[in-house]
Amino acid sequence: MAPESSECLQTLASIRISQLRFDDAKAALSRSLDTWKDEPPESTLIPDFPSRVSLSRLLMEVEMENEALQVLERMVFEDDQSIETWYLGGWCLYLISKKDQKQSQGEVDAETKEQLASTLLTSRKWLRQALKLCELVGYEDEKLKEHAIELVQEIQNELGISGDDEVGDDDVWEDDTDSDSGNDHDMADS
Repeated sequence: MAPESSECLQTLASIRISQLRFDDAKAALSRSLDTWKDEPPESTLIPDFPSRVSLSRLLMEVEMENEALQVLERMVFEDDQSIETWYLGGWCLYLISKKDQKQSQGEVDAETKEQLASTLLTSRKWLRQALKLCELVGYEDEKLKEHAIELVQEIQNELGISGDDEVGDDDVWEDDTDSDSGNDHDMADS
């Protein structure tokens, strides 16, 4: 592999994380993304699916959640049956909402509250899709399922949604192009 290949840069980032050199890890991950993020889906520069799952985890580990979400959204459109992708996307959105909430402490206006709630609802949607797929295929990763359930419950508690208040259409993933409000994930990039 070439030293500037996305996989080599991911490996370098992983090493830098283990050395607690997070700025160096972030730089390597940014360079890794830059090698393929604007490429068309058929490009050979795009890392394989498992490498991008690992990349999204590394991005989340160094608090580059918006970049991780971009990778995960692209992956979901390639394979909407990947439980791990749905789970990571939900967790990533949850982390984004917590970071946004922390940054807006004391300055929570109605618009900010609405944005935070929207991010949490989208997180719940992704996590519930992962759990639905887990059930459909008999997925055996109990830790992933338990964490997804825990996050869904925490989101519902925070938003004041009881288990009985399930929104029926929330159980079905809809292409964002079908909604009147546009892309639910755009707010994650702001």
